[in-house]
Amino acid sequence: MTRQKKELHKEIERLRLEIAADEALSCGCAPTGAYDFMYERVYELEEQLAKLRRCGSAEEMYTDDRQLRASADADELPFA
Repeated sequence: MTRQKKELHKEIERLRLEIAADEALSCGCAPTGAYDFMYERVYELEEQLAKLRRCGSAEEMYTDDRQLRASADADELPFA
């Protein structure tokens, strides 16, 4: 994984944790749309990550099953 991908993962996770912590501390009293700008930023970062992973969009990246297929193929032993 490249450094840029790692940095994107860190930033996405940081934003998600910040939102979750703020929601927990505010006891659900945050005004409507209070986190919209943060969710937009997360989506922008996910789009950048998708481009680095050679996917068309963030949705395509999350529904990509190439890793699952690769691990399923690795589980099959050629000599069994």
